Amino acid sequence: MKHFQNLLIIFFLLLCGQALAQDNAIIVAIRKEYNRINGLKLSKQNYKYEKEGCVEDGRVNYFFEGKSIVKITEAGSIGDGSWTANYFYHAGKPIFCYELIEGGPAAGPDIKTEHRIYIKDGRAYRVMEGKKVMKSENISKEQIQRANNIYKAYATKKFADALCF
Repeated sequence: MKHFQNLLIIFFLLLCGQALAQDNAIIVAIRKEYNRINGLKLSKQNYKYEKEGCVEDGRVNYFFEGKSIVKITEAGSIGDGSWTANYFYHAGKPIFCYELIEGGPAAGPDIKTEHRIYIKDGRAYRVMEGKKVMKSENISKEQIQRANNIYKAYATKKFADALCF
């Protein structure tokens, strides 16, 4: 019986190790594509947008590798808060989102919050707030939706409709 328990423990540890290695391989592949995109000389198109109650001074930048959108940056503010978001794409699908939100009460210090979302097959693979891994479905679903919407908005130039939902 003891031998069987030891085999089960070894089998479990091997499975965990294999899952961790696969997890790391996916993150490494996303980071590699992120670094590749950031290392390219990309052409850029800039746009501005606003929508009352949603965004003031909204800015969207599309970055192209040839004719393909590989990166989009979006920034704006509302009230005492502002944000910047960077979306990275491979074959027209989002693979990584980075968001920095800054703001706070007028009498208090600014608070900065960073979100990183690694995306595989249209779903959040890893979500991080700062350096902490999170299980925040709300953040990842909204950011992935925004990444898809802003990508599609390039054709219509209706950025507020795509981002204010």
